[in-house]
Amino acid sequence: ESQRQEMSEYFKQAYTLLPVEQRQKEWYEDLEEQVCSIFPALTYQQRIIGCLTCLLIGFILSMGSTFRLIKLMEGDPEPFATMYTIGNIVGLFSTCFLYGPVSQVKQMFAPTRLVATAVYLFFMATTLLLAFYPEYIPVRVMWLLISIFFQFLALVWYNLSYIPFAREIMKNMCQTMCCKDCAAQTTSDEGYWAQL
Repeated sequence: ESQRQEMSEYFKQAYTLLPVEQRQKEWYEDLEEQVCSIFPALTYQQRIIGCLTCLLIGFILSMGSTFRLIKLMEGDPEPFATMYTIGNIVGLFSTCFLYGPVSQVKQMFAPTRLVATAVYLFFMATTLLLAFYPEYIPVRVMWLLISIFFQFLALVWYNLSYIPFAREIMKNMCQTMCCKDCAAQTTSDEGYWAQL
């Protein structure tokens, strides 16, 4: 152990002797340092507790919004849409405990999650806009339900991106369940192309 520490010290000293150009930090790197300095360093157990607590609160808020479905059907969409969307936001913030807020945002906008994140945020904003827009919107409840449905689908697709091969499995399941003819066509096409 002491040899390892000595070697580490030697490497640090050798590194300081090398002429290394110090580049100026980008604005987002400064912002990352500022944000990370605001949040205290949490232990692994505290991170898990915070994540599970946020997930539970988000789930309760989202599921609690179902008690407001009657008001939604009567034409008062604000309570339902607000509770549902806030529940989703709190659930989304739960992963900030695991990764940190800056890392979470970076992961949300990574190429594999960019479309799901954009669709999710778009329909979250659309849900709130439809709920709180003061003017009359024809068939507002129908548009609101469609928006909430796509918001839910985007959230599922976003969450599946964190599980290895989950999206591929979900695609195959949907293909098999929803479109047996499509699955059969794909299989026969693969057989055809394999013969060539």
